Amino acid sequence: MEEGLTIRIPARFASAGQFLAQPGWTHPKRVLDTTVLIVVEGGRFGLSVDGRAHVLEANQALLLPAGLAHGGFHCDDEAPARYYWAHFEQGQGAGGQALQLGLGPVELTDIAFSRIANGFHQLLNENSLPSGDGLLCDYMLSLILLELQREGRQTQKSAVTSRMLEYIRLHCYEKLTLQDLSRALGYSEDYLSRLFHESARCSFRSYIHQLRLARAKRELLGSVKSIQQIAESCGYSNAKFFSTVFLKQEGVTPSAYRNLYGGLHQNNA
Repeated sequence: MEEGLTIRIPARFASAGQFLAQPGWTHPKRVLDTTVLIVVEGGRFGLSVDGRAHVLEANQALLLPAGLAHGGFHCDDEAPARYYWAHFEQGQGAGGQALQLGLGPVELTDIAFSRIANGFHQLLNENSLPSGDGLLCDYMLSLILLELQREGRQTQKSAVTSRMLEYIRLHCYEKLTLQDLSRALGYSEDYLSRLFHESARCSFRSYIHQLRLARAKRELLGSVKSIQQIAESCGYSNAKFFSTVFLKQEGVTPSAYRNLYGGLHQNNA
């Protein structure tokens, strides 16, 4: 699972700005004693953080933890970067809320980027005022971090869901359980079960049957394999159980399906 950073809010705002790079610019190499948030508005640029290389593009955000070395590198077809930045320190006091934020780039939806950009504009305006309120800047920055946490969770959920569905697709013809998924992907069964239902809108077992029967129908129409052979190739060791599942799903037995549609499939091949 991806490493994360715990930040207690309200954060202690230090400074912020909006940066427009010139052609050929490379981010300087340095180590800072504050945490940095970068939100890319346009262009792209390379940034290595503690030895991990990232190519940042529009609508992406990245946290640079305090004390970690970071510096830029050139990447192909580099376009001049435009990004917002903010330096801050951990909030103080036991009453503050703790945010869990990932260290990898976060993909921002257009709506989320618009909210964060608006937050930066308000933050920069307040900070530029001679009588600017430091506490207000703390809370404005904290709202930006809250939005980033929400998007980070959505990004992680999307990535885990994609990995989960791909793993199921590759292994659905084997004996596969949620416990197997949990071991393979490194997440709890409860978490994967929730993600699965949000994505597939059906039970895990029903989804497995759908994938298996889709393959079974292809083999019934496109091969001369026996029903037992097709059952085994689709993950069913028992042809009788396979036929029962097929009948429930398709309304006909596998043999009847082959007889009904096999000739039509061959004529249209």
